[in-house]
Amino acid sequence: MLEAKFYETYYFCNIIKNILHYPDDYLRKLNAFYGDGTIYYRLGTFRKYSALHELIEFIIEDVYYEQADEKFLSEKKALLERFRELPILLRHMRPCTLPIERALEYHQMTHQSFEAFLDNQEKHFTDCNADDVYEYILELRESGIFELLIEHITKEVFHVLFQNRELVKVFNIMMADALEREEDSTPPVEIEELFSKPGILKRVAIPKWVRRAVFYRDRGRCVLCDKDLSGQVNLENQENYDHIVPLAKHGLNDVSNIQLLCKECNQNEKRAGEAVTSNKYQSWYKY
Repeated sequence: MLEAKFYETYYFCNIIKNILHYPDDYLRKLNAFYGDGTIYYRLGTFRKYSALHELIEFIIEDVYYEQADEKFLSEKKALLERFRELPILLRHMRPCTLPIERALEYHQMTHQSFEAFLDNQEKHFTDCNADDVYEYILELRESGIFELLIEHITKEVFHVLFQNRELVKVFNIMMADALEREEDSTPPVEIEELFSKPGILKRVAIPKWVRRAVFYRDRGRCVLCDKDLSGQVNLENQENYDHIVPLAKHGLNDVSNIQLLCKECNQNEKRAGEAVTSNKYQSWYKY
């Protein structure tokens, strides 16, 4: 059970959506995630902490670091100076509080404040710089609280994005393209057994937990023709668990790359071997 609080969850969802739909604007950032052979370390065989989880975590961490750069600190220091004579307003605005602190507070995670950290360094907020912020985040990491926060937010964002099949298709096409670019390279020895040939992963049995997750997300219906596959209407309709981006097209064995199809759609609509899904969803109620 995920206890979701949805603090900035949709803010991060929107950032990730923009990155996936406009990757050319984020090539340097994305290259750090999957480029120069890094894609090999994003592969696995249906890990519960999926490749999509890893992208979400990567982006969230990057955003929190970006929110505490010199530009951010300069803006907060200017705010502190501008309202110095209005202490009541400053207590409400809290310019000395970092975004990562607000998230920790919202999730009720005990932590040392940035101001207390600076006090220990015999510094004031007006004298701090980005290096102080990085040191502070490093201290949060060493305490373990940073990872707990990022993991929780990642799971909330995944909970939302996993339901968007069109978006997970875009993600899996991006990952497949990255894997294809490594066709001429040799994968690390520890993951050689994952491949049937260069750049192509072996077909493996889809675990029960993946099938259950996909079945409930897709409401027990073929995502292409809407045929009922629950067994409640027709026992002859067979459920097929399909790779959105086929393995032959460098697709991943990842929960984000699986969808529910009927036997006929799996045989006919996927015949060309291209990435196919649907953006149609069964509504919770009739309009």
